[in-house]
Amino acid sequence: MYYLRGDFLILLVVLLVCGLKCSHGAAFLTPPRQPAGLSSEAIVDLARNRFGEKLLKDRVVVITGAAGGIGRQLCQVVIHELGGTVVALDRNVTGLELLRQEYNSCDNNLRLDTIPTCHEDLSSVASSAQRIKEKYPKIDVLINNAGMAYSADRPPGLSAHGHDLAFTVNYLSHFLLTEALLPCLGSDGRIVFMTSTYHWKVSGSELMVADEEEESKSKQKDNTNIMNGPMAYQGVPENQSPKHVERSYGNTKLAQIWQARTLCSKGVSAVCACPTWVGTGIGGEGSREMLERLAFPVDGAGITSAINAMLRTDEELKDVLNGECIVANSRILEWLPTALLTNRFFQKWRDGW
Repeated sequence: MYYLRGDFLILLVVLLVCGLKCSHGAAFLTPPRQPAGLSSEAIVDLARNRFGEKLLKDRVVVITGAAGGIGRQLCQVVIHELGGTVVALDRNVTGLELLRQEYNSCDNNLRLDTIPTCHEDLSSVASSAQRIKEKYPKIDVLINNAGMAYSADRPPGLSAHGHDLAFTVNYLSHFLLTEALLPCLGSDGRIVFMTSTYHWKVSGSELMVADEEEESKSKQKDNTNIMNGPMAYQGVPENQSPKHVERSYGNTKLAQIWQARTLCSKGVSAVCACPTWVGTGIGGEGSREMLERLAFPVDGAGITSAINAMLRTDEELKDVLNGECIVANSRILEWLPTALLTNRFFQKWRDGW
């Protein structure tokens, strides 16, 4: 319960609104009618508008977290509907093999390249990046989708390098992958960060590097535990915030937004997208059933924001590229008080809702 406290608060709001909209009490827990998501025709039109008649043919899309959830569905869109080549990264070797078998049966295996990658281990990420650079001198889209949130079945832990697990998986691994692949990004290429509105839960103070005085205070008697790096990065409990677990996911997503803004300031087309609630297992198996019942289906509206972020033109995304907002399309957001949306932080397209 502790790990999902924020989720349950939002769920309470959702259920309350559902109940208010229902005319019969028995319908209180009936899931809201789900939008269908973007049609195949709409997706093709978006790709044609951005890339021309060839769509994604002869183009390469790198997707992390590709063995399941949003990443797996994006593989299908890129390969089946847009004719592109996917380089699929995931720690789930079995999931990658099932993905490969699926496309083998469709004679599309030549357009799917699977690379087992453990985002908990930056050495694994660096190795995968090198393999990609050697095989694909030009990359058209990088979708940083792999992610995790602490839950009952995935408690707080350490990365292979001894630092906070979630910060490493969600942010550091993608920072490394992005920087390594930037030289391969085409002139009309794009980087998509699958981030979250959960960054609202944090101020950014725990992403700041400690000054020398604070580092000195964090030093233990044995002179081995110097707090090197921001607080959100720390793996040693003594160096973590008292609310480390609660803020962990939000910190990683805010860090991604800051990285995207930095890239945009350098002329890179980097877009942040929030899928909002989607029926995946990111919050642990304990919440999967709830999400599959109430949240957006992963094979429909759950990937709409990712597709918009990948395929909309720079002109359509100019406010996003200016750092003024992120791409999101959630009916849940419409249920929140209107005042929360007055800063135009969300750029939403209502087609396919």
